[in-house]
Amino acid sequence: RVTNNAEKEMVKSCFEFFGISQVDAKYCQIAQNDPGPILKIIFDLDLNLREKKTKDYFLIMTDQVKLALNKHLLGRLCQITQSLLGKTYPGVCMRFIVGLKCEDENCKDFHRPLRRCEAKCLVQSKMHLVAISGLFLEAKKVFPKILAEELEEISYILPTDMYGLCKSFLNVLFPKHFHQRVLSENPMACKEILKPNYKSFRSCRSALKEYIHFLFQNERARSRRESTDLWLSAMQAFLVSSNYPEEFEKLLHQEEDNYNRELKALEAEKEERGRGRGSKMKGIEGKFGMLAPNKDDDSTEKTHLCFIRLLENCIDQFYVYRNPEDYKRLFFRFMNVLVKRCKEPLIPSIGNTVALLEFQFVHCAVVLARLWKNAILCLPKSYIALLHYWEFLFSKKERELGDVFSIIQEYKPKDVTRAIQDFRFHLSYLVKVLCGYENVNFNVLLDAFGEIDYVVSGEAERTLVLCLVMLVNAEELLQPYCKPLLYRHFQEIQTRLQLMSMDRPDQVPERLLKVVKRVLMAVNVKSVAEALQDLLSERDEEYLMDCHWRWDSVHTKGSVVRGLYHEEVKLSRLLCMDSVDYFAEPECEFGQDETDELALEDRDRLLAAILSQKQRKASIQRKLRRACLVVSLCISWRRRVSAQTECFREETREPGAGNFKKADVDRTQCDLCGVKFTRGPDNYFSPGKAFEGEASEVVAISGAEPGDPEGRERNSESYEQHIHLEGHQRQQVAYQKYSEFFQEKVDPAIVEGKLVVQDIEQSMWIRSHLGSKEHSHMLQRKVQENIKKVSDTVEDLYRRKAWAGAEEVMARLVNVLIPSVRDAREWLMKTELRLKEEGIVQEDDYENEVEDFGELRPRRRPRKCGKQRK
Repeated sequence: RVTNNAEKEMVKSCFEFFGISQVDAKYCQIAQNDPGPILKIIFDLDLNLREKKTKDYFLIMTDQVKLALNKHLLGRLCQITQSLLGKTYPGVCMRFIVGLKCEDENCKDFHRPLRRCEAKCLVQSKMHLVAISGLFLEAKKVFPKILAEELEEISYILPTDMYGLCKSFLNVLFPKHFHQRVLSENPMACKEILKPNYKSFRSCRSALKEYIHFLFQNERARSRRESTDLWLSAMQAFLVSSNYPEEFEKLLHQEEDNYNRELKALEAEKEERGRGRGSKMKGIEGKFGMLAPNKDDDSTEKTHLCFIRLLENCIDQFYVYRNPEDYKRLFFRFMNVLVKRCKEPLIPSIGNTVALLEFQFVHCAVVLARLWKNAILCLPKSYIALLHYWEFLFSKKERELGDVFSIIQEYKPKDVTRAIQDFRFHLSYLVKVLCGYENVNFNVLLDAFGEIDYVVSGEAERTLVLCLVMLVNAEELLQPYCKPLLYRHFQEIQTRLQLMSMDRPDQVPERLLKVVKRVLMAVNVKSVAEALQDLLSERDEEYLMDCHWRWDSVHTKGSVVRGLYHEEVKLSRLLCMDSVDYFAEPECEFGQDETDELALEDRDRLLAAILSQKQRKASIQRKLRRACLVVSLCISWRRRVSAQTECFREETREPGAGNFKKADVDRTQCDLCGVKFTRGPDNYFSPGKAFEGEASEVVAISGAEPGDPEGRERNSESYEQHIHLEGHQRQQVAYQKYSEFFQEKVDPAIVEGKLVVQDIEQSMWIRSHLGSKEHSHMLQRKVQENIKKVSDTVEDLYRRKAWAGAEEVMARLVNVLIPSVRDAREWLMKTELRLKEEGIVQEDDYENEVEDFGELRPRRRPRKCGKQRK
């Protein structure tokens, strides 16, 4: 069902492609001499066709045409998908990535680091496959149930794992192993490789959304409330699909509301039974993932928040509120929940844990480099790429590239010395989490080498690289006790790797054994850096970089650097650093912020602030929903009243539906000017879903090519802006004049012309007289040709939006049409009158007198006898 201008245009284009023209709401016609592919489909469906008397067209019911189109389009979708899924889309061989020898002779993946064009091809092909999956999932809902056989075919085409394509896509962007720097070497690379194609993005987006909802529906309440991995999967999918944070918030609200409702019900039940309050949490799943900001406040209603809100707000503090200090503090609060509670499924996987630590370490290290003059960071190129990667995912799309560095540059703490100290303590805290000093049962470094699966997946190597990066930067960034902490487990790691290589020699990378051995033999930090450099080079042709903060003014001569300036590492710089004592006992100390927050695990101002923000948002949303509901009801009432009061006027004044092509403007497109709007979240009353969560945009129908997103951006303007443009208002005035002229002059002439043609066709006087019949055909053709010229001009004016000269053009045509209709009508009246006077009787007169002649009856007997013989 067409609900707006954009959908009307889509249906029209589809019908035109298949050679279908709409007669009215009920019937369509298809040319008999050039029917196109759709007619065969209609015959295959055994639909009844009714031929028009002219035998030029097939007249078919619109519902039957739509059913045939649905069948054809679904069939084509299945056919194209089978072809696409049968192709190979090479990526990087997993065994190559982790440093193992690939023994599969038929392996079609790359066994070298990807080039940018190859990475783009890989990401985009995976994204398109997800989009195909989304189209199939949507097809199951949209196509009519009468096509059950075709819909059943979808189940055979898609892989057994319905969401396998979604998993594969997310695994490329968020792998367990290291981040491939080629994906995000700089902001422009992010845009080139990761920016979606807007044509297929809607289906990709819906598929990823359904995938996450599927995951949550198939998990127990405990996992939905406690699983860090599950919530990180949701965050990743929604980030890629631009559904973050809206869809993420919906999931959070749902789980928190359900938990709080269950808790109230349990407490009410206990009060009825007169039980004590000591076991009030017993019986509710997921309690370890729920935090109470007001735990000790009896006067306040107890509202629990999901622990993942700490991470969500941590990210918001940096990318939305531009506050690195609270970003650091909230991450500590989040990580502390995982480390101190240390229960499944709160404990994230090795890959996710290291990704979180990398995320925090790199950002905070860069902040420290900004605050601490002359500080030099030593980072792998992939860690710098991570800065651009997370910025691309989390930043608002309208911001300039490199905004992460602007956030850090704008950060100006009141006490710089205290801020430097706090960030150093925080980075040291990350070291303690990695090495198990915060909780012996939460030892990421040792756990990464605890199972062969972590080695084969690349998680062990990723953890080791993070440890070595921290070690190389210990002198600049960390507290003195961190070096022994980072070294203390290497002997154990070597032992574990050696045992694994004895049991499974083909599963342990040689480069991993080599780098651990070199670190154990290292006499100074330079030796460790060399070992790390060789590992990075062998892994992804990657280099260690010396980085320092630089913020040139816009008037600087030469190249302007704003942010983290990096160049290839100078290993000689590391010679002056102290040697490492493996067995030194670490003497740990805490910053004031950390000690304060450790004492307040379940009740602190951070959680209270998050709760307050959540309640404020909920209140605003409730008010907004009420306002929208009132406005919606007012609009509905006004439309209903207008429809009732103007019904008669519309019926009498509106040009015939088949004669005039109506043009108007709604929130999808403006037919008057020929521009399309991509609906955004501000269109509350528009049917359907917004294509992207951005402001409404407009595209010139004839101005931008379909595959030119840049042209699409150049012509963007909002619906509200467009309707106030002078050009639009001129078009509106011109169209109104044209519509009124058509209504008063053209439409009556067309109606009269069709009526004359019909009268001539049905006149028995004309049909019974050969000479008059030939002349009538000539007059009919002349009227029909003039009507067709008007119809073609109506289409042409609509297509070109040439309303300014429309009245003049149409006046010339109607001045030709009216005389031809008048001549035909006069000829018909005169001819019928003349034939009556000449005594030529119509065939109907004979038929009426048949019963009065008895001699005519025997003529029917042979026919009857013939029938009896048969």
